[in-house]
Amino acid sequence: MPAYVVTWIHLLAVITFIGGWLFFLLAVRPSLLEGKAKTPSKEALEMAQKMGQRFKTVGWVSLIVLVFTGASQLLDESGSARIETSWGLIMMLKLFVFAIVGGLIFVHDLILDPYGAIGKSQRAETQPLLFAGKVVWVQRSIVMLSLLVLGIAVYLSSL
Repeated sequence: MPAYVVTWIHLLAVITFIGGWLFFLLAVRPSLLEGKAKTPSKEALEMAQKMGQRFKTVGWVSLIVLVFTGASQLLDESGSARIETSWGLIMMLKLFVFAIVGGLIFVHDLILDPYGAIGKSQRAETQPLLFAGKVVWVQRSIVMLSLLVLGIAVYLSSL
């Protein structure tokens, strides 16, 4: 496959991934609390759960596409010859932060699971898991670190 096609697929996956997380963090979560309500309505929580389940699939597919297209681009950039330069050091930083993002997504989707069955069982007893402090901070961390990876990528493209 030509390098420019791999680059476009990579960029599309980045846009989908970061855009989806920003949409959830900046649009969906705030809209669940209508007016001055402290807890969202049952219908709003069900809608957020359906959207979260759908985006979970899209997010994981985007993440897998990013891994494969990123590896393809790294090999296309003459691999080990550039790794020994300052470009390679910055690339390793990018990959390290990306690995942290992947770990946080694993924790968010498979351990905390605010949109799955665990969230449903806890909704009846306590505050919705979607608004629990751990979930909110993990979501914010994913967005901030993803934007950091994007910033490092932009810097690398200028070198």
